[in-house]
Amino acid sequence: MILITNNPKVNEKIKDVPMSYLEVEYGGVFEEVKRLIIEEKMVLLTHPLSGSIKPNETYYKSVVLKKGLTGAIDIESLDYIDQGIEVYQKFMKNKMRPNWTEKVLEDFAFVDYYLIKDTLTRIPVY
Repeated sequence: MILITNNPKVNEKIKDVPMSYLEVEYGGVFEEVKRLIIEEKMVLLTHPLSGSIKPNETYYKSVVLKKGLTGAIDIESLDYIDQGIEVYQKFMKNKMRPNWTEKVLEDFAFVDYYLIKDTLTRIPVY
């Protein structure tokens, strides 16, 4: 299992899960997840659009994957991440992200951290 995130709070607080912390925009997390699905044959364990925050509102995203068992590209995971990328691009095209204050950014980081922390307690160990 690996956690892909661009959230500094997740990087700081979660230590018991293998992680790839990226200093990229929200969409960059999706691009890395797609790369892992294709090149490393990984499978999504969390939906890329989990939570109720629109991609053009927050800067932070965390996604969990695991190594696939078949050695083939998981088409369902690829479809989900492609849909996530399309939604991200649509939202960013229609309305760019506001220039949030540091306090609001901390709130978004906390929400993403809380969602992924809670989710990690529910994922069975493989």
